[in-house]
This record gives sequence, C-alpha cells and structure tokens, in this order.
Amino acid sequence: MCGTGPGLLEYGSDPWCRWRTCRRYWVPRALADGVVESAGQQERTDAHRSLAYAEADPVHAVRHRALSRPEATDPCLAEDTAEAAGRARADGERALSAELFVLAAELTPVNRPALRLSRFLTAAREAAAAGDSNLARRAANAVAASRPTPAEHVAALLAVVDSHSQALAGVAGLFERCRRLASSDPQSLAAIRANVSNSDPHEALGAARKAAELARSAGRPALEAASLTMRARMERVLNEGDSRATLDRALALDVAAEADGIANSPQYLAARHAIFDDRLAEARSRLTVLLAVAEQHGQEEDLVDIWRSLAKVEVRSGACAKALAWAGKALDASVAAGLSLGPACYTTALAQSTGGSFAAALRYAAYGERAAREEGDVLHRNRNLWMAGAVRLHTGDINGAVTAFALLDRTEDSRRPADPSVFRWQPDAIEALVAAGELTSAQNMILTFPATARQDSATGAGWTRARALLLDRAGETDRAVELLHAAAEVFRRDGLPLEEARTHLARGRIQRAHRRQAAARTAFQDARDLYLLARAQPMLATVQEHLDRLDGQGRSRSREGGRAGLTDSEARLADLVSRGATNQQAAQQMYISVSREHAQPDLPETPLPLPHPAPGRPLGSHRLSLTLSGILEFLGAAA
Repeated sequence: MCGTGPGLLEYGSDPWCRWRTCRRYWVPRALADGVVESAGQQERTDAHRSLAYAEADPVHAVRHRALSRPEATDPCLAEDTAEAAGRARADGERALSAELFVLAAELTPVNRPALRLSRFLTAAREAAAAGDSNLARRAANAVAASRPTPAEHVAALLAVVDSHSQALAGVAGLFERCRRLASSDPQSLAAIRANVSNSDPHEALGAARKAAELARSAGRPALEAASLTMRARMERVLNEGDSRATLDRALALDVAAEADGIANSPQYLAARHAIFDDRLAEARSRLTVLLAVAEQHGQEEDLVDIWRSLAKVEVRSGACAKALAWAGKALDASVAAGLSLGPACYTTALAQSTGGSFAAALRYAAYGERAAREEGDVLHRNRNLWMAGAVRLHTGDINGAVTAFALLDRTEDSRRPADPSVFRWQPDAIEALVAAGELTSAQNMILTFPATARQDSATGAGWTRARALLLDRAGETDRAVELLHAAAEVFRRDGLPLEEARTHLARGRIQRAHRRQAAARTAFQDARDLYLLARAQPMLATVQEHLDRLDGQGRSRSREGGRAGLTDSEARLADLVSRGATNQQAAQQMYISVSREHAQPDLPETPLPLPHPAPGRPLGSHRLSLTLSGILEFLGAAA
C-alpha cells in the first residue's frame, strides 16, 4: 500500500499505485508555491537569505543568494550565478540551470547588454530542454526586450516552441512570427523549417529539404544534420525518396548527438529505424551508446525518449521484465520533470500488456489518451488508443476494441504512414473487426496494406496473421493455417517470440474451433513455451486457460444461480448472448467457426434452472442455433 505525508513521496510496489503516488506529489508542491506567492517580498527575501547560509549544496546556496539580492544588479553575484548555472547544466539539472541563467542575466548590469542578452538566450534554451514553457517564455520575453538580432529573437521563440514538447496547440502562431522575423536570414529560416515537425508530413518533408539546403549554404553542419534527420524521418513515413541514404548523409556530418538534442539527432533516428525494421540487436546497441551520452550531457526528455525506445526493443525481443523496468523509469522521470505524459503512458501500457497485467495496461492507456488529447498530441493519443484496443481484443472485449480502433482510424486516416512498420495498429484492428463479424470492413482494411511493403518482413507477417483469421471466417481454414505457419516462421527468424507465440495461439484457436484437438494442443503448447520464457504473464494465463479447457479442466469458478455446473466457455457464451450479441458475434468471440455455428449435434445437453424472463422481452430473443438446450433455455430467459 502506498501513502504520502507532507513533503514525503513513498513508492508502492504496484505500478499504478506508484503512478497515483507520483500524482500526489504535486499537491504539496502546489501548496508550497501558493505560500511563496502569498508571502510579501521582504518575507521571501529574508527566507532566501537564511537559506543561503544554511544550504550545504553550493549551487542551491548561490540560488538563494541571488533570490535574496539587495540590489537589482550585481556583477559579482551575476558571475557566481552563471557559474552555478553551468554546474547545474553539467549535472543534468536543466530546470535549475534555466532558472539560474535567468537570475544571472537579471543580475548582469545593463551597461553589458551583450552578456545580459546571451544569458537570457541560454536560459530560454535550458528551459526548453527542461520542458518548462513558463520559464522559456519569461526568458524569451526578456530577449525580445533587449533589441536582439532576428536570429537571436527567432532562437528564443523556437526555444518556447521546443519547451512545449508534443503539446503544440498553443504555439502555432509563433512559427508565423518566426518566419516574419527571419525573412532575410537564411540561417534562421533553416532553423524554422527544421522545427516544422508536427505539421502535415508532406509539408514537413518539403520544409526539411529546404532547411538542409539553407543550412548547407550557411555553413551550419549541426543545423544541416538536424534538417537531414527530419527529412529522413519524413521520407520513411511517406515512403518517398531514399530515407536510408538521407540518414547516412546526416550521420556522415559527424555532429555530436547532443548538439541539438539527442532526440533530434541522426544517431537516435538510426536507432528508431532499426526498431521499425526489427533489427533489435542493432537498435539496442545504438540506444545503449546514446543512453551514456544522455546521462552525461542530455536533458530529461532525451533520457525519457531513450528509455521508452529501450522498452519497445525489449518488448519486441520478449524480455518483458526489462521492458517494464525501462518503461517505469520513463514514466517516473516524466512525472518528476513535468513532461508530456502521453508518450510515457503509451510505453508503460505496452510493457504492462506483455509483462504486467491487462488491467494496468488499460489504465495507463486511458490516462495517456486523455493526457495526449488535452495537450493536442495526436500522435500519442492514437498510440494510446491502439494499446486500449489491443488489450480489449486480448481480453475478449470485442466491442470495446472495435470502438477504440474506430476512433483511431478516423483520426489517423489523413495521417496514415505509407510505411506500415512505423505504426502497426491495423492488424490488431482487422482481428477485432473479424471477431465482431464485420468482415467487409476487415477486408477493406486489409486492402490498405501498401503494395511496396515486404510481405516477408515481421510487419508483413502481422498482416498475414490478420488475413488468415479472415480466411478462416470465409471457410478457407486449411489456407488460414498455412498462412499462420508461415507468419510464425517469419517471427521466429527475426527473433520476435511474443509475435510468434501470438500466432501459435491464433492457430490453436482455429484448430480447436474445428475440433482438431491434437493440432490445437500442439499450437497452444508452442505458444505457452514462448510466453513462459518471455515471462509474458497476461498472455501466458490466456494460453494456459485454453490448454485447461482442452484437458477438461476449464470449469467455471462461478456457481451462482442458474450457472451452476457451466464450463468457462458456456458461462462466457451465456454472458455474451445476455448482453445482446448476435449469433455471428458470439460465435466468433467464442472462436466457433461459421461452418459449425448452426450444427453441433454431439454437444451434451445440460439442464439448468430457469429464471423468469424480463418484462417485455420475448423468451429466446437472442437464442443461438445450437443444440445445447439447457443453455438455450437459460439464455432465452436471461434475454
């Protein structure tokens, strides 16, 4: 059990408990901020003066000295404060560094305008690195009041944009302001174009190409590398041009990964592309190198991005415990630093769905979707919707899964990447549509698979698995099983044990639905062995339940009222039909094939006590065409 006291944060063992505890941290902090704001200036000055003498940390001691200054400017104290800001930056404390640079600038005499302006500009950049948009705006306003050059003014405004991370809904006007300021400055124009990364991908690609040209003509290799990186990213998303060659050009410039933020570096994009291509050993190696750089030079957001990417690598690799650990670090750091929570919640939901619990995964996905929606972050809103839909699919909530994927599809339709490896939600959506009996919609989505994409890749194998489920519903069971064997082999070849296990599980369900008990048991056992090695607890429990049913051990734990003596399958069938499922929907959710939906003469008849039907509802209004008469009578009454 987790709990907090005044000024105390205690982590519990449960991930969701830990998350709620982190949320509580902000309550006492907000109260403390309110107390500070309500105090008079003299009271605050006296408090900081006392703290300056009591503080053992030299950096924080300087901060208290600066905040208790008797004079508006003080060149000596300004130097001390700037030095302390540099130490904080070196230690990775970017928010503290930003605040100290602002204080150093304010303490700098007005007869040294260049130094004063430089410190405000550095403060804006540090605030952007820390994700502190309020402090970034404060520093940018000070820059604007200091008669800066257009390039300096643009740099300060772009720092404000960067400080908003994914939440860019409120900064669109800043880009237009930057364009007006930089109309005659190629270097500034390149910087602006390089920042157009959250708009329409075609516009972003054009902007990145132009930015790279302008940066090269201006002799700015760091800016050219950032622009080429953005160009490579958009070429991959849109499947236009040669993204690998563009990325190689960016890497060849040999710009340090931390020069423009690690997340914007070609080194980081190379790691991301390795993840997309399931070159997991390469991705892990690249990310490990970048992690060391981020720990020494980076900002909190860089660390979060790298931890999130490592979590994805371990999920794909089948190292569920490692994935949970990386995702937990990313979420904790995001909360502590006040970063956008949509990305970290998505990654945590992904890790929980494989190595934690489906219930926790749903909670994180729901919170991440809400946080991303409130921040205008469409990218991570959609990724959290994907997680919500996928988990609901795994837990049998087919209607909930279809709803989540429908929301995602409406938003994603105009933004859909041409490369399906960038965002792999469609196979899960197709499976949900097949389970819901919406076969035409499933077939239409299958037709969106790009003709240029490789069928023999892991991404292609995911689509093959979804296609096999649709073929089984069309009566082509043997062909569906063949495709599932082929898909499993691709996943095995590429070292993706969770995907391979999921494919065996799908094959087992199809075989069991057609009463091929031995083949179903083999498939389920193959899946169980892989899930066991990966420590994928949620799916391991699912496949074990299927094996228990095959062995006749799947008896219902519930013996209430009319459900006494029902197996798990029978109880689930009763629940589905009583909630209004059609014959076809219930059959698919129970993994009964269409060909067997209307005739199963060898099922035993189970007598059940009958409850009275609800008033105004016809007896048997949702009756399935099965010969299990006891269940039919029970379902008719419950309907």
